[in-house]
Amino acid sequence: MRRQPLQLDLFPFLSILACTIGTLILLVVVISVSSLTRERTTVQILARETAQNDGRAPRYLECRRDGVVIHPQRQLVLQSQLASNTSLLAIYLANLRNRGDREYVIIAVRPDGFPCFEQVREQVERAGLAIGYEPFNAEWELCVPAPGRSNCP
Repeated sequence: MRRQPLQLDLFPFLSILACTIGTLILLVVVISVSSLTRERTTVQILARETAQNDGRAPRYLECRRDGVVIHPQRQLVLQSQLASNTSLLAIYLANLRNRGDREYVIIAVRPDGFPCFEQVREQVERAGLAIGYEPFNAEWELCVPAPGRSNCP
């Protein structure tokens, strides 16, 4: 009696593999479409309890391509005005310095705002203020709590 060679049928394996790949492609498409239709995310930068802020109140600045925004008033200081000693930013930093060690500056840095950030950081350090900074995604909207409140409305 002669033995028949064993033949391995791969059809069930290939059909399962094709179904798995199809399911994964569908999942990727659904996630991509949902992320494209999503609204802008509002993000609040929180002071960490482990940071060395010693109970000081944070004051927020946002560095963008066109300049720096002072929050919560949302006053824009153009990048061309940053070097001036009479700019809104210089006056704001002088007021913070005069208040003593009760406040510090947190800077949200947009991807296109690094040239502005270098100038602002230099001015904040020259003023002798404590500083913190956070890279900030271009799609995010910065939410800054009103003075005396710990979170956004």
